[in-house]
Amino acid sequence: MKRLVCKVFLLTTALLLLLANVASASACIWCSYQPEVPASLRK
Repeated sequence: MKRLVCKVFLLTTALLLLLANVASASACIWCSYQPEVPASLRK
């Protein structure tokens, strides 16, 4: 039983890491966009 719980935990961890990696990779497209800084903030 303990081995089964360990395997389920490892599988869940691996899937969550994969999900986090996919989510962060898709968000990186948006960070390449940099709008122009307003003149009032350029001081």
